[in-house]
Amino acid sequence: MKKFIVGIVAMATFFGGAWAQAAELKPNHPEFHVVQPGDTLWDISAAFLEDPWLWPEIWHVNEQVDNPHLIFPGDVLALVYVDGQPRIIKTDRLPDGTVKLSPQIREVSRGQAISTIPLDAILPFLVSARVVSEEDLENAPYVLAGDEGRLANAVDNKVYVRGITTPEASKYTFYREGDVYVDPDTDEELGVEAIHLGAGLKVRAGDPSTIRIETSVSEILKGDRLWPTNDAQLRPNYFPHAPNKQVDATIISVYDGVVQIGQYDVVVINRGERDGMEVGHVLAVHQRGETVEDPYARDNKNVNTDGALVTFFKDMTLQKEEVTLPDEEAGLLMVFRTFEKVSLGLILKAQRPLHVLDKAKTPY
Repeated sequence: MKKFIVGIVAMATFFGGAWAQAAELKPNHPEFHVVQPGDTLWDISAAFLEDPWLWPEIWHVNEQVDNPHLIFPGDVLALVYVDGQPRIIKTDRLPDGTVKLSPQIREVSRGQAISTIPLDAILPFLVSARVVSEEDLENAPYVLAGDEGRLANAVDNKVYVRGITTPEASKYTFYREGDVYVDPDTDEELGVEAIHLGAGLKVRAGDPSTIRIETSVSEILKGDRLWPTNDAQLRPNYFPHAPNKQVDATIISVYDGVVQIGQYDVVVINRGERDGMEVGHVLAVHQRGETVEDPYARDNKNVNTDGALVTFFKDMTLQKEEVTLPDEEAGLLMVFRTFEKVSLGLILKAQRPLHVLDKAKTPY
């Protein structure tokens, strides 16, 4: 899985209409960048741009370079101006002015090309994460029993499964019912988290079918559910881009049970495919404004007492008014997996600790 090929393709037609603003260079941007192992397109773009998701606007296709959309460690990127506009190009000139000599034919694994985002952060969620409906749970195949009467089953154990209706499928992923996701604004049930348990291979068809467990992260029990493994979620390409309409979403959950959400944490937002969310959508995360008590607000209009009692009545009429402070932009996330009513997002940037119920909106 770590050998995914991530093509860095600047397709202007794909991004046309998605940008509400022009790419703005950072004041302290570099003139050159030598690509290092572990670099991502997001990191490199962030070094040059105030808004890294606008990278297609400055990536310049050099037609004299074979397959210019792939960048490898050791490549030199230079910032130049074409028709007065900043562009990033591949170059043979090193930052010190010397010329980098390279063979005409470059044999290198495409899997060594740098990725758009840190793939290691999301790979576990591309197949294992799942959000389903109550109806999906009720209709899903289920573990009836374990081989040799086992109550808990792990790698190399066999389990007997009923309800398989896709005889052509051979690979299955095991899940257990988790928390119900609820929209904090409307109280609508958005789906049920299906907790990933492991994966198996069907070794005998029938009712029940026999599944041999090949991987497991938790013991598999009677009543656990399973679905055919969906490799289609293993997308090789990610194109960070802003939505072409206003999005007002809320972070409703975070994986791994962390309280304060930081860079490269995976979160769930209450917007999905029905709301137009797409893989690659970049949203600005706004830290929810804290509600504070204003100790200085007072209303003395009803105090008519003279003399020494005035101070007493003023104190009695102090108003404990609660005020909600404005939301503050505090990070960025990119949607990398969508379901009907919710989406999974990777936190790409966190300027301060983020929390569940913080907002995620279309970047300005």
